[in-house]
Amino acid sequence: MNKAFVKDDDTYEDPEIRFDSRDGIPEGSRNYMTPQGARRLREELDRLVQYERPRLLAAVNAADPGSAVFRECHKAVQRLEARIAFLTGRLVLTEVIDPLGQKSAEVRFGATVTVLPEEGPEKVYRIVGIDETDIERGCISWTSPLAQAIMGAKAGDLVRVHTPAGEEELEIVEVCYREIGD
Repeated sequence: MNKAFVKDDDTYEDPEIRFDSRDGIPEGSRNYMTPQGARRLREELDRLVQYERPRLLAAVNAADPGSAVFRECHKAVQRLEARIAFLTGRLVLTEVIDPLGQKSAEVRFGATVTVLPEEGPEKVYRIVGIDETDIERGCISWTSPLAQAIMGAKAGDLVRVHTPAGEEELEIVEVCYREIGD
């Protein structure tokens, strides 16, 4: 009998490979994203499906069944398929919100917010989707404690934020809506 049809102890399934496209999205919410963030996810999905999947499947087919190379390629395919499934699910849940379409003086999704901490210089944050978070660029998730604390605030408001270092007061200096660059 062909070993491909027999389940034994030498399985190629990786129990660490899991995906949950709802991960990090609050119950009952959509996966809010900027147009740029949604585009990046779609581009990654397209690249994985059109280029990476065929490349890895070719490597699996070229490897000797049962070899270490075959097992590694097979695991790579599993990880790839999990990522493809995650991205597909995430995009189904996505609702694109263009910051340029926001007409509010209040902090909402897509806002670029300048804050002045009690101590230290002004900081600029952009409220973006969960999959767009990049603290180095000042892009914070709309689900983060900081974003949640400043949501609904206007320029001139003081807000209290709970941080790992303790509670901090921030003054909202400016709220604007502009394109969030790549």
